[in-house]
Amino acid sequence: MRLEKVYKYQLVLLIFIIVFGIQHYYLQNINFEWIYYEKILNSVFLLSIFTVLFSFIFLIFGSIKTINRKKTIENEKIFLIINLILYYFTVCISLYLLDQIRG
Repeated sequence: MRLEKVYKYQLVLLIFIIVFGIQHYYLQNINFEWIYYEKILNSVFLLSIFTVLFSFIFLIFGSIKTINRKKTIENEKIFLIINLILYYFTVCISLYLLDQIRG
């Protein structure tokens, strides 16, 4: 699998977590009235933790491979920069979701 495909999958995961965190922020009073919402919130939180951990490892590995190539592929560099920026937003959203989980 090419790095560009993996970057696209990672991009979709990061955007999903960010969009879920934003919708949770604005609609949390409505969402917690729904019975299964806490299970969904816990599932997305676990997904965000695994995504943050594996994305960190993959971004380091991918950036080393992308930068050290003799033939540069511009799309991979663009995906790498976008994923790095979204990675930090995802870390913030994960911390926010950690704060919202009822124990």
